[in-house]
Amino acid sequence: MAFDIEEKVRSLAEGALKESGLELLDIEFKAGSLRITLDSLDSMDLDRIAEASTLISKLIDASNDFDALGSFTLEVSSPGVERTLRTEQHFQRFIGSKAAFKTKPDTVVPRRFQGVIQGASDGVVTVALEDSAISELKVLQIRIDQLERARTVFEWGASKPKAGSKSNGNKKAVKPNSTINEIAKD
Repeated sequence: MAFDIEEKVRSLAEGALKESGLELLDIEFKAGSLRITLDSLDSMDLDRIAEASTLISKLIDASNDFDALGSFTLEVSSPGVERTLRTEQHFQRFIGSKAAFKTKPDTVVPRRFQGVIQGASDGVVTVALEDSAISELKVLQIRIDQLERARTVFEWGASKPKAGSKSNGNKKAVKPNSTINEIAKD
């Protein structure tokens, strides 16, 4: 039933959201909550989320397709720094990004692993494994339908030094009361 609801919401709201400059990333209906995740090339702030929430709520109220559900909670949000990956398009959008994966119990590959998304096509994701000790493979191809969940992984701090670069071991001290943005600029 949840799949049908998600498809109905997508067909009902996707066009109107696109006209507002918003991309409908994910829809999930479970435990009496309809969770909708939106993104935009422009900034996402609370005002845009509130406007989108009002728009979606009006569209749902005007449709008879949702009457049988009774009451439920509508949650509209932006994806945040760690994004859920469910569709082939999601994986394609984050090629080159680090992600954490959890497979379904009946899958032969490791249950949990991390790696960098190398590609996605024909329902299959290619992942360069972060820790090849979990498998003799360095690159794993797994069908999206074998994944219980996947999400991008946000890493704080500077990028890793390039191969061959030298460090003198000196680290910059963080000033007390520094903000995250000030630390990142240093």
